Amino acid sequence: MNRQMRRTSKEVTDRGWMEDILKKGQVICLALASPDGVPYALPMGYGFDGGAIYIHGARSGLKNELIAANPRVAFNVTLDAELARSSAGSEFSMKYKSVSGFGTAREVTDLAEKNSALQILMNQYDGPHTDLTEKNKDSVWIVRVDIAHMSGKISGYPKPGEC
Repeated sequence: MNRQMRRTSKEVTDRGWMEDILKKGQVICLALASPDGVPYALPMGYGFDGGAIYIHGARSGLKNELIAANPRVAFNVTLDAELARSSAGSEFSMKYKSVSGFGTAREVTDLAEKNSALQILMNQYDGPHTDLTEKNKDSVWIVRVDIAHMSGKISGYPKPGEC
């Protein structure tokens, strides 16, 4: 799905800006759908590296089942969100910087790719990383989301390039 943004005044098309938002974010909202179209969205930790987002979690659960049944996902990362009130206090809007997109998810099973993904995840949070071994590699469930399309949106802050 690649639709024109309705409020083009809020649109950010600079890929570097979008990647910066994804690098700075701490929580991604991942949207999935059941085979019969029932939506499911959940907040998760993640790691971003270029054209891919990595998530990890428990080896079983609804998200695992939904991704296995339908690998198409949507996502959103929002930074600097806050309520903005008018001076009269009767009108409200939101300030934010965000990136939303679509992609395809696949489970990472290769040991080397899992260790690389874990390093990316830990880099997102400036945390330590210890490599998995062949013996314990199945203890961690990791999914790679290859980004097919993303768009940036900003509200209440100067757009990139504006002062």
